[in-house]
Order: sequence, then C-alpha cells, then structure tokens
Amino acid sequence: MFKSFHGWRIVASSGFINMFSIGIPFYAYSIFYIHLQNEFNAGRFLISSTLSIMIIAAGVFAPICGQLVDKFSLKNLLSIGAIIFGIGLILLGFCQTYYQFLIVYGSIVALGMTLFGNLATSKLISNWFKKKIGSAIGYATLGISLSGVFIPPITVYLISLYGWRFTYIIFGIFLIVFFVPFCRYLIVNKPSDINQNIDNEKSIEETNSSVTDKVMNIVDILKVPTFWVLILIFSLQFCANLGVYSHIFPYATDLGFDASKAGIAVSVGALGAALGKIVFGRLIDMISAKKTLWVSISIQGFGIIMVSLFLSYYPLLISIFIMSLGLGGTVPLMNILFSKTFSPINFGKALGIAVPFMVPIQVIGGPLSGWLYDINGNYDLAFYLNTAVCFLAFIFVFFLNISDNKQS
Repeated sequence: MFKSFHGWRIVASSGFINMFSIGIPFYAYSIFYIHLQNEFNAGRFLISSTLSIMIIAAGVFAPICGQLVDKFSLKNLLSIGAIIFGIGLILLGFCQTYYQFLIVYGSIVALGMTLFGNLATSKLISNWFKKKIGSAIGYATLGISLSGVFIPPITVYLISLYGWRFTYIIFGIFLIVFFVPFCRYLIVNKPSDINQNIDNEKSIEETNSSVTDKVMNIVDILKVPTFWVLILIFSLQFCANLGVYSHIFPYATDLGFDASKAGIAVSVGALGAALGKIVFGRLIDMISAKKTLWVSISIQGFGIIMVSLFLSYYPLLISIFIMSLGLGGTVPLMNILFSKTFSPINFGKALGIAVPFMVPIQVIGGPLSGWLYDINGNYDLAFYLNTAVCFLAFIFVFFLNISDNKQS
C-alpha cells in the first residue's frame, strides 16, 4: 500500500495525534480555566488541581498502558484511546459541579489521553527508527507544542460562539469521528508489516539487530540507577512547567491584558516549545546527553526568571518564548533517553513504570502556584520556587550515567 518509506509518515501522524492528545487536556485547559472558575465559583488552587489529578490518574494507568503498547497492536490501541478520550470530553460538557468535572477529567479523560498519546506514539516511532530516533521523536513531539499554537485560539473562538460546555462536546465528537479512521488507515505498527526496514535500511542484519536486545522485566528495570536519575530530572522539569505554564493565561489577564492577548501569550509559549523539540531532538544526536539536558534546563529556568520580571506585553512574550524553548526539550529528551537506556523493545514498559514515580513530584507545580497566588495575590513567590526546581534538576544531571552512542 505504501511504496516509499512509511517511517516519516508515522512521524507526521504521531505528531498530529500528539497535537490533540496533549493540546486539548493541557493547552486548551488554560483557556477553560477562567470559565471554570466562574462557573463553579472555585479558587485557583482548586481549578489548578484538575491537571494534577489527571496526571496522577495517568500515572496509575501508565504502567498498564506501557505493558499494552509493548504487546498489542498500536493501531488498535490508538483507535480505542481516541474513542475513550472523545467520550470523556463529551461528558465534561454535561458536568454540573466541579467535582463531577474532576472525576471525569481524572478517569475517562486521563485513560483516553494515556492510550491515545505520547506513550503509544513514542513506542511507535521507536519501532520505525534507530539511527535517527532523536530527530524522529523530536519532530513527532513537535505536535505537542504546535497544539499550543493552534488549539488555544480555536478554543477561544469556539467558547465565544458556543460556550465552554459545547466546546468540549465539539472536541470530543471530532476526536472520535476523525481519529478512529485516521489511525486505522495511516498507522502501521512496525516496518516488517509492510515489508520495509527500520530507518529504511537495506541491510537485513542492521534492521534485525534490535531483536538481540534483552527483554527486561520490572525488577530488571528498577535495578538500573539511570532509571531513577531520569525520573528525578524530568519530574522536576515537568513540575516547573506546570507551575508556570499552566498559569500563563490567568497571569496575563492579571497584568491587565484581555483574553485575546492572554491567548496569544499561551500560543507564543507553545511556539517556543515547538522549536525546542526540534532543537533538542537534533542536539542530542550531536552532543552528549548531559550537555543537552543542561542547556534545556538552564534556558527553562532563565526564562521563568524573565517571566516574573517583565510585566509589559512584548517583553513578557519574549520571556515566555525563552522559557518554553527550554521546556520544549523535556518530552523528546525523556523519550529518547528512555529508549537509549532500555532499548526500543523495553521502551513502553520502562516509561510506563517510570510515570507513577514521576507523578508525585510533577503534580505539585500547578496547585502550589495556585495556592501561593490565593495566599499572596500574585505569582512572584511561585515563579521563584519553580526557578529553584529547575536548578535542582540541573544538579541531578551530574549523576546521570548514560551512553552517548547514537546507535545505543
């Protein structure tokens, strides 16, 4: 059916899936934020807790989903995930209390997002690429950030026409109607399914070299010291990300900017993160993992400081862009380093096991920033603390022991 190498179509398809699997529950949520606060008469700490609850639930689902993506058809799992995800979003539009909303977000939406998202798409790409896995995953995760460019303005427009409830229903119907046939037609689990080779290599020996990789059980994975260091580094980066980026829209409105300008600020952040995914995906193929991580974390921390200092609109946009450039490297670097450490054959299992250990740290950022805002009436202390979190992640990179062999 596909005569040319299908791997890059897999990358493009994965990027498009990532755009909606992350864009709607995360990037769009910053637009729904104020509407939910007004609808349910809740404080920012409570509204901020929604994403944390979803991440905790996703952490519970991740080990199971990680086992599934290593054993079963990714085409089928992505299709099922799209249906569950879509149903969850439709149900959000019918919630009458915040706690109903929280239950749906933390169960059906979280499960759908976990199956129909980065875990499955990264495993899919690791089936298709070995030599160029850094660039391939970097391009695929680009969809996550591009969602922040396109999804917030679309969300603002739909809410202005139909309200927040029907906007969620529209998103849910779209996911089911569009992505189920999309996955059935374009997703191919591995190159051998259509008589192609990994990286489009002609050598069968090179293509099948991954077969010799050792299949690791859970205990084997937990015994690897690098596993725990990676958890600490990326959970801290995600914590700082949620602690600042999830509050960009309300922060911008607090500074006196209208919803349109605040939405642009969110999109500028997504644009910076999109560039970061390309830059760091390629950079790790050229320099050491440690140096790549240090650059990513340093830019993110420096950007947070700038966000807290610049209050006028255009300097604020530049600050958000710089911060997001650094945090944009987080997802591709995490996927690449887990794949390098445990090999593609164990990737889904290893990352799935890691997520529950990452969740307790990364979920703190959003609610803590909201709580500090409720207490102090501003985000100053919250942003300084998130800068310190980036510094802590920077320190843990010193303890990272990982091969920089591009073929590892």
